[in-house]
Amino acid sequence: NADNEWPDDATAKSFMEDHDIYFGRNNGAMPWRLNQLKDTATDGVLSDSQMTTYGNQAKSNYANNTNAHSLESRMANSMYGGQEFMYPHKEKNTCNSDHCEGNDWIAGYDEFARFFSEYLTKYFGTGGTTGEIKPKIIEVMNEPFVKSGSLGTTNANLTELHKIVADRLHLDHPDVKVGGFTAAFPALENNNGNFDLFNNTWKTFIDGAGEEMDFYSIHLYDNHNETDHLYRSGSNVEAILDMIEHYSVTAIGEVKPWVISELGFFAPGAKGEGPYSRERDWWNIRSFSSMTMQMMDKPDQIISSMPFSILKANWFGDNGIHADGHRYSTRLFVLDGELDGSLNVQEEGSEWVFSDIKKFYELWSEVKGKRVDTMSADPDLQTDAYVDGDTVYFIVNNLELEDVTFDFNLIEKNDVAIESISTKHVYWDAQAGAPIYDESDLLATQTSFSVNANATAIIKVTYASDITIDETSIEQKYYADKMKQQITSANQDITFNMNGVQVNADNGEAVLRLGLGRAHGKSLTPTLMINNTTVTVPEDFRGYDQKTRDSFFGVIEIPVPYDLLQENNTIKVRFSDSGGFVTSMSMQVFETSTTLNRFSNN
Repeated sequence: NADNEWPDDATAKSFMEDHDIYFGRNNGAMPWRLNQLKDTATDGVLSDSQMTTYGNQAKSNYANNTNAHSLESRMANSMYGGQEFMYPHKEKNTCNSDHCEGNDWIAGYDEFARFFSEYLTKYFGTGGTTGEIKPKIIEVMNEPFVKSGSLGTTNANLTELHKIVADRLHLDHPDVKVGGFTAAFPALENNNGNFDLFNNTWKTFIDGAGEEMDFYSIHLYDNHNETDHLYRSGSNVEAILDMIEHYSVTAIGEVKPWVISELGFFAPGAKGEGPYSRERDWWNIRSFSSMTMQMMDKPDQIISSMPFSILKANWFGDNGIHADGHRYSTRLFVLDGELDGSLNVQEEGSEWVFSDIKKFYELWSEVKGKRVDTMSADPDLQTDAYVDGDTVYFIVNNLELEDVTFDFNLIEKNDVAIESISTKHVYWDAQAGAPIYDESDLLATQTSFSVNANATAIIKVTYASDITIDETSIEQKYYADKMKQQITSANQDITFNMNGVQVNADNGEAVLRLGLGRAHGKSLTPTLMINNTTVTVPEDFRGYDQKTRDSFFGVIEIPVPYDLLQENNTIKVRFSDSGGFVTSMSMQVFETSTTLNRFSNN
């Protein structure tokens, strides 16, 4: 809220309010505040008086920053997080700063946890002149497991650290949610598809600290290795989240909600190894929308999800410039010469301007309201819709690598006529070498639209009067009695039980979510029987075929007739070939107050 990288206060205020944007994550303040205390610590114990002094200074500085006060309403779901170089070494090993990262001066995990608690107590107020509003979400440490080696510690130790911090904050700040482990590079299937990464990370974390966490946090990125795109968006994201959720149910008896504290597109050059790229901005916009829609599909499971978009990154390198002469790549603000390709670093007379990332926020700026039911006949066309008074915002994101023309079925309920239709469409224009943001009006009678490859369109439909929403759809997600089952033999049943399913409504539908980790070329369409009835497994699934990845790891979403379900269900899966795993099995069950209008009966 008080970030000094905004060009000015007026720009910050207009950008946030005009695009209906909310603050996300602060991962710099806590590490900086901890480091301030080093010289006054005694035998690794932090000075209470010094923390009080610094805390009062922080509250006073914020009280005097009246421009920040007007944006406080946009901080309700913001979070603070720690960094790996805060890691305290004294308790678990003898690592020192000469050969590994972290702090060797903090007395141990308990003292580290005390800092978190005192920081929230002493450095925050309740807004305005009392000080900055205390954050309600805390990530203990950013991406620690991938750095455990350089930290000279283990994933088990880092898990214990999370547990101790959570226990202390639950005691002292019960209004604050604490979570982790803020996982990076979640290729759970790693090591020839054996899922060793899952065992060494999420299994370790949930077994050791899952019960103490208020949420799990993870970073999800599409990737580019200079020759091929390696998408997570689509079926791979679904498989990652479902496998972790399913193990959580198995190990501790419950699913934790999610904080997706980073999502987007990652590539070589993303942290300075190359000049700013408008094409890389496009791939971020594409991934922001694709993954955000997947998170919006789970409103009961997601606390927060954040496209990874920073301001100027002047903290990066030497005054924002990497050793190779380039700046941090994906930023909201770039220098005007970077945008047209005439320069890579700051030169006299250059000005800060918005990058193409702004187009993502322009695209989504109006969407709000109550979520209503949508379904696409093509899993590669993600759809969602929200009703706000007399307006429907209908969203379509194209996961296909080619343009797609789709028909949309707008229902004139209760004879309320459609008055106007307009669109926002963000897509890549190879000739222009930039993402294009296009707004246009459609005929009120139009029923189809063409969305470009990898692009997103938001169709705004205005009716003559407010839209009445008087039907309901109640969703429950259930998990089978076991997970990560190896496919050891061809043509052999793997049997699952899914019990306690509520099927009391007169109308409804269900989707079985089959997580699979298999080598390329293996079947993804098993024979599926639910309660001794064969159910057709679709050949298509969300996103691309994953052929650029080492193996397939994704969720196959299988429609299940609602009247086939019972309170206790037996599910049998049989593959025509051996190898790989059924990584997870869950089912979304929707009880609806009316028969749904689907493409099969339009």
